[in-house]
Amino acid sequence: MRTIVPRSAGPWLVVVTLTAAGAAAAVGYGLTAPKRYRATAQLLVAPVSVNDPTFMGLDVLRDTGGRRTAAATAAALLRSPQVADEVRAQLGLPRSRDSLLAALHPHVVDSSDVVAVTVQDTSAAGAAQLANAFADALVKQRTAGFQSQLATTIRRDTELLDAIPPAKRATGAGAALDERLTALHGFEGQPDPTIRHAGEASAPARAAWPKLPRLAATGAGAGLAAGVLAALLLILGRIGRRTGAGAAAPYDRGVSDRLVERLEERVAERMAALEAERDQLSAREAALAARERDLEEKLAELREAQAAPPVPAAPPEDAEREAALEKRVDALTQREIALARRVAQASAREQELDARAAELAREAAELEQQAERERLAEPEPEPEPEPEPAAVHAAAPAPGPAQPAVDQTSGRWNLLVLERLINERGEEFPEHRDEWSSYLYFLREYAEPDGSVPASFDWLIQDTFSDLVA
Repeated sequence: MRTIVPRSAGPWLVVVTLTAAGAAAAVGYGLTAPKRYRATAQLLVAPVSVNDPTFMGLDVLRDTGGRRTAAATAAALLRSPQVADEVRAQLGLPRSRDSLLAALHPHVVDSSDVVAVTVQDTSAAGAAQLANAFADALVKQRTAGFQSQLATTIRRDTELLDAIPPAKRATGAGAALDERLTALHGFEGQPDPTIRHAGEASAPARAAWPKLPRLAATGAGAGLAAGVLAALLLILGRIGRRTGAGAAAPYDRGVSDRLVERLEERVAERMAALEAERDQLSAREAALAARERDLEEKLAELREAQAAPPVPAAPPEDAEREAALEKRVDALTQREIALARRVAQASAREQELDARAAELAREAAELEQQAERERLAEPEPEPEPEPEPAAVHAAAPAPGPAQPAVDQTSGRWNLLVLERLINERGEEFPEHRDEWSSYLYFLREYAEPDGSVPASFDWLIQDTFSDLVA
């Protein structure tokens, strides 16, 4: 016995049926789909000032351009391939580097110096373990680079301090260099002072995906859209039949009933097809879940069998970059040592000339005293001039021509102008910027308060800063 449904309720029945079918399919998929868990660890960034002389020449995190760029830099470094390889080696994971990076979502928390390291995984414990491993891997790599550069900087500054005369180590550039070395020795064996692991990730209590309410709403929305479209087509078909039959034609109920039956059959076929697709999808999801469980069991066996995680070899590009950096640091060290030796020689020459000037002054004073004694010993003055004062005047100018090793007349260069040129155009010459900063650091001891540099340093400035002042 066929149930008689009013013809006006046909479109609404199609809409309700497809909406319910879409929601049911989405809920079924959510119940069988593998769960995803999210865990978040935190890194705290403590950037140093760009004007801090203690860390000059060291690769530490800094805020540049008046903005908070240090935290963003740390978040970008978390996605580097080297960090992913370190995590794979630390945990002994068979997963690929791209797979690990795809599960990582680092971001800066609001406008603070805190970086959230969020990782998504199929297990709650695995997500927390990966988040902590990424944070620890970045801190470990930054610490290794910091300690390597720290050792090089301490060795270079020690050589520069040894090249300065002992009499001048207590003041000027010697005192500043000794103070910097004392501060740098305090960081030996310590982690990178600009980044640390601030918060450990814990296993989440519930899955972050799938969300059944959201999936049900999405499936119901898709079913509703399909139902509305089918209802519109049904209504348009009825209107077309009425228009084609003409206003005077009788209403043929039998033909309309057959069309409704055919539409109901098609809807039933479509629903059956949707049910079949849902069953296939559920079977596929169940197979994937079983496969993931097998992979996790194999992974656990590999972790137990592996005594120590393999240490990945450094990529060739990192070795080349480190060698180039070492070569550049050695070249800069040699130039700074040469400059320190020239300054020491100039200081020694200046001391010799000062001693010579004092000796000539004493000789001139003795000549004047001798001439005075001879003048007083004579019985009566004679009209002609005495030869002794002439000798005194001939010997007295001797101290005048003595010149210090470092010419005290103002040269053609000004230290303030050079600093401004380095700040404005230093980005054009990154390979010389550290070297120029070191030279300016030592030239400040010989510069006047207005920044003028003695003329004896013109050749050195022209040779060292040729690319900048050309």
